[in-house]
Amino acid sequence: MREHGTTDGVCKVDLDCWQEMFELTEHVFTLAPAYIYRGQANFDWPLSSSLDRLRKSYPKRKNLSLGTPEYLDRPPSTEDEQLDAFRRAVRGRRGQNPSELSDDDFWALGQHHGLATPLLDWSRTPFAALYFAFKEERVEICGKFVEPEFRGVYALSSSTILHDSGASKEDQCAKIVSPDSHDNYRMLGQMGLFLRMPQDTDVETYVKRRFAGESLRPTLTMIRIPNKGRHECLVALNKMNVNEMTLFPDIDGAARHVNSLWQPGHEDSIAYV
Repeated sequence: MREHGTTDGVCKVDLDCWQEMFELTEHVFTLAPAYIYRGQANFDWPLSSSLDRLRKSYPKRKNLSLGTPEYLDRPPSTEDEQLDAFRRAVRGRRGQNPSELSDDDFWALGQHHGLATPLLDWSRTPFAALYFAFKEERVEICGKFVEPEFRGVYALSSSTILHDSGASKEDQCAKIVSPDSHDNYRMLGQMGLFLRMPQDTDVETYVKRRFAGESLRPTLTMIRIPNKGRHECLVALNKMNVNEMTLFPDIDGAARHVNSLWQPGHEDSIAYV
């Protein structure tokens, strides 16, 4: 394990193996201020929302007035238009007598069903983050599906990010979203919450800008983990009851969990589902 020190509020840590994540959790995060955690299958991916990524993929929209220019320098939809479209699209699909949802609740609901949103998924437990870092065997890189060289787990000091003393009233600040809705079972199973960033801003860039010069206590810890030992990691997490069935407590999660037990190392688990 190699820690590279804290620069502008960001600390980068290289692990030699996934097992060191348990050591890091025991000796660092359990003794530190409150942290939230995120796992990504590829360490090199930026910590940016799916809606930000969609805007980069589709930066222009057709000029429907049939005038010039043919395309306008704006994405096809704004955040408000995206949320309004989702509200209309889910009418009649939330069961009988659905509860009233705030904007944040609707974004959270959409997030867990594949909607592009301004939210990033985080968890209150580092082991859920470790699971999501290793869950997918292959990821798309440069148009090809390959195994990543390094997985990523990220720890964000929620107490620091919520009390950003460097922000002015005019600044857009990062916001932690923890919906009160009782029907988002996936969020509850994952001990989940969300981070909403200013538009077109990834977490690392935001922290470095807001906490420039901070070299003592990291606001964001970026943990790089070698890809080796993926199956062993998932087997160990399954023994801790961190798996598809607990993180996705619905029929889809149960089905995916049973399918996952075909992977090497899970042979002794399938009879006990």
